[in-house]
Amino acid sequence: MKTIIKKPHIFFFSLIPLFILIGLIKKEGIIDLTINDTFFAVKINYWCYFSAVFVSLIGLNYYMLFWVKKPTIQILSLFHIIFQVAALIPFIFCLFFLNTKTVFTSNFISDSIDLYQILTISFTLFLISFLLHILNFILTFFRKPA
Repeated sequence: MKTIIKKPHIFFFSLIPLFILIGLIKKEGIIDLTINDTFFAVKINYWCYFSAVFVSLIGLNYYMLFWVKKPTIQILSLFHIIFQVAALIPFIFCLFFLNTKTVFTSNFISDSIDLYQILTISFTLFLISFLLHILNFILTFFRKPA
């Protein structure tokens, strides 16, 4: 765990094959989003390939800091990774169950769970993790060397 906090680029580079694999598995799936009167239909494999490119850019960003020997702020790196994983788990869950029906019922919960609400929560966690990444990068970049 300490290696991942000191070298977060390893974690993000390891997510690239995961997103590519999910994109290859779920080629035919579609995410349908309706915002006000606008309807968006995005194929899951495009979303996964975009995610693979995005995490590779985050990994390159962290690797660039590692390469110039500027250590990241460890607590921000830890929270970035925690929020990224917290956003990733419901996102992958929704990708595999989104095509069945938009509502997933469970015996443990009396009400049904809307997968689009889970995607919204996942996206919100992702935005928080992205802001933590930007904050970590800026603070690390402008911090004076010890």
